Amino acid sequence: MEDEKVSSEILALKKSYTEDPYPSVRKRKGWLRNLEKVLLESEQNFIDAITKDFSHRSKFETEICEVLPTYSALKHACRNLSKWMKVKKRRTDPIFWFGSSSILYQPIGVVAIISPWNYPLQLTFIPLINALAAGNRVLLKPSEKTYHFSALLEKIFYEDFDRSVARVVCGDQSTAKCIAQDKEVDHLFFTGSIRVGKEVAKYTAENLTPTTLELGGKSPAYITNSASLTKSLQRIILGKMLNAGQTCIAPDYLIVDRKHELNFVETFFKILANLYPEIMENSDYSAIINKERLEHLLQLLEDARDKGGDIYIISEGTVEKLQNKKNISEMTTISGKPERKLSPSLVLNPNFRMNLLKEEIFGPILPVFFVESDAEACNLVEKNQRPLAFYWFGDQKEPRQKWLQNIVAGGVTINDCLLHCVQNDLPFGGVSYSGSGTYHGIWGFENFSHRKSVFEQSRFSAMKSVSPPYTKVKFKLLRMLRFLI
Repeated sequence: MEDEKVSSEILALKKSYTEDPYPSVRKRKGWLRNLEKVLLESEQNFIDAITKDFSHRSKFETEICEVLPTYSALKHACRNLSKWMKVKKRRTDPIFWFGSSSILYQPIGVVAIISPWNYPLQLTFIPLINALAAGNRVLLKPSEKTYHFSALLEKIFYEDFDRSVARVVCGDQSTAKCIAQDKEVDHLFFTGSIRVGKEVAKYTAENLTPTTLELGGKSPAYITNSASLTKSLQRIILGKMLNAGQTCIAPDYLIVDRKHELNFVETFFKILANLYPEIMENSDYSAIINKERLEHLLQLLEDARDKGGDIYIISEGTVEKLQNKKNISEMTTISGKPERKLSPSLVLNPNFRMNLLKEEIFGPILPVFFVESDAEACNLVEKNQRPLAFYWFGDQKEPRQKWLQNIVAGGVTINDCLLHCVQNDLPFGGVSYSGSGTYHGIWGFENFSHRKSVFEQSRFSAMKSVSPPYTKVKFKLLRMLRFLI
């Protein structure tokens, strides 16, 4: 039954694509303007739905991390679409006299977007914007973990958006599997964990479906000996605690030059207290997405403690060293009412036997390594798979350039966190285990387009001079052509 529903939605979109395989720039801008209208009219409903899904989500964070980037992507696409769609003239090799070369950006057909729960609005709408700008039809499959948002999205797109252009199907992992295995999908865009990404890649491989994987991994931040500890931590804490750490490019672990060790814990919690004077009843601090996720984070802390980590956590305004699990559980309640909030914590002296160093944390837990040198720091980074993001803090240009050249990561922000992700003119994507393919701006347009090579021969073809019969003169001419290459 699930297979039939998914298949019928995809076939309807494929039919629409077949009837109009190359929509005009005017039509595509119309789609984007309609999408903007939908967002404007339903913005508050989306925010409320996301807040309900999280049990509590800072509305300011939803505005700045989801709504604002989506509007920015829409405006950017509308401003630049005509330029993106233009046929790109390319250099023609001199030996092919009189001909011309160009690239035509052609829609690829039906794009399926499987989006995650942590930023459901942004991570659904921005790839959708890119896919529509490229002239495709789109099937959206939002996360089942954000039930209220997903149900609202399905309702809005059914009632207020052109169903020949984009449709929404809700469901669990079995629905996602049906989409990934459908041979009529021309491109699959998936955002999620490395574990699920591997499964998606297996399914799409059956039909050789082109796939973009936006995954995650363990993104490090490095505070060098030339950096200001206070300024660096102000920016790292903000990036880490945004959405309670449930961000794919949040700093997953921190490497700190030994120079800063003495004042580190005190400075960290002082800055944290300025940002969040109170945790549990603070409307600025977001909750964990569900009970299962919260329990998993508690288990990671317990495991780290049992394996020798020094865990510091803030409780009722004071910094405490974690002693037992009960202390953690107490910090996740408000006046006896269960809440899915977890107080930010530091794990000092971590080791690679700990589970929190074997997986992406996705929560307000920050392991901290202290190192003696850049070489030791580099060795720590290389112990993990290539990350989605890397953050470097310092003032020295030469070591910075060395790190940029030698560390392979999806993207880098220097002296801050997360900000490379919200630049419309920069590609966003992972590398190796952190993902494949990029999007945002023109990079998303190109990702969802087929770059068709076109060579146009003129009336005066040079190929006649090198066609049979192959005479001695033609052989000499062929040798001479080498000098024109």
